[in-house]
Amino acid sequence: MKTYTFVSFVFALIFQAGPFVLAKEAGALASSTKSFGGYDYPNLYDEAMPMLWASKLVYSFAKLLEAGREGSLDLGDTFPPEVLAAYKDKRLDVRDMEGGNGLPFNKVVEIVVANAENLKEIESEWEYVGNIIQKIQAAEDADQSSDDFFLETFSSIDAATQCVYGVLKDNKNKRVVVVFRGSTDLSTRDWQTNLSAQLEGMKTPKLLKDSLQGKLKKRVLVHRGFYNYIFNNKRAKGDQRYDMILNDIKPFVEQGYKIYVTGHSLGAALSSLLAFKLAGSDKSWIPKPITCISYASPIVGTDGFRTAFTLLEQMGHIRYLRVNNDADTVPTIPPFSLGLKRRLMKHVGINLRLSDDSFILSHPNSNGWGFVNAVRNSVLKPVWSVLKYHSLQTHEERMDAQKETLQNLHLNDLYDDGKLLGKEFNRDEL
Repeated sequence: MKTYTFVSFVFALIFQAGPFVLAKEAGALASSTKSFGGYDYPNLYDEAMPMLWASKLVYSFAKLLEAGREGSLDLGDTFPPEVLAAYKDKRLDVRDMEGGNGLPFNKVVEIVVANAENLKEIESEWEYVGNIIQKIQAAEDADQSSDDFFLETFSSIDAATQCVYGVLKDNKNKRVVVVFRGSTDLSTRDWQTNLSAQLEGMKTPKLLKDSLQGKLKKRVLVHRGFYNYIFNNKRAKGDQRYDMILNDIKPFVEQGYKIYVTGHSLGAALSSLLAFKLAGSDKSWIPKPITCISYASPIVGTDGFRTAFTLLEQMGHIRYLRVNNDADTVPTIPPFSLGLKRRLMKHVGINLRLSDDSFILSHPNSNGWGFVNAVRNSVLKPVWSVLKYHSLQTHEERMDAQKETLQNLHLNDLYDDGKLLGKEFNRDEL
């Protein structure tokens, strides 16, 4: 059964504090509104779940490439020549395959079947991946043709120390998806980055200068480690990751595709920063809103970052659903920055916090309990909760338990709900 790991990756990829709203109340927020800016969006569950699959399976795909490069997989003639050539250069760029569509799903099936036995050795969570596959197959049976889904690029050069991401194209839903791989294990540089909290100045978006009227400086402060992965990677040769991503997605945007960004753990933090950068860009070719759906994200910025991010939400330039499990430690770190002048780190976006039998929706706001809550959350939670509650499997199980309610909600409706976002969040004033 492990032979489907790579297949499901490609197929799936194509596709705290504040006023709380309990699950039993949340159903009342839903309406028939599904459109925003002339684009139809799915309900909350159907929009978020494919991004969860993508965030999980990006790990498996990175493992597959790594194993092949180390010689433990004999790919031989199973790869199409175009893929094999790109693979040898450590960066997959298969946009020219199949008449410019990319690497299609049926080609991926051939690759995986031919490497069945080898793939069994590199996937450590097959039981969970198998569960994802069953859902994907059910979606396929429901007439969601795999012919609509294509892998375009996958960057995993020096995967132990660099940003790993994939770009997918979904023809049916007209969206291009950037997915970041998260932290691999507790001993890697990824986790050293997660736990440190030196700050870096990130340019305040040009689109916000008039609206902010001097309330923010030219730069907002964000987590330096996360920032460097995308925007200032001194270890990278040639273009920065951000420039590479822009080059990857621009051809699809010019064809009318919307931009989605997703990731888990470290990947979630990176998706937040990329979405912020894209949403605040004054480049005329970047469509708004940018949609970001992240899982178990650490905190990425300070109060100024939150102010700028919230204004982009008010302007309709970004839609952000930040999903995490109750009792997961990672979304509470880092609680404050390091250095002589410590600053409280603050979350952004609409938060969907999951427990075993319910969920809470909230949107962050500044309050006097912020510092106390951050310290309490980061200190009092047991270490073992990182493993249990941080996993995407637990996220998926809890979302499935609330599937019916979540399918009655839409992210756009939540952004229009005054009770959820508070009195200060008023789009009509912009």
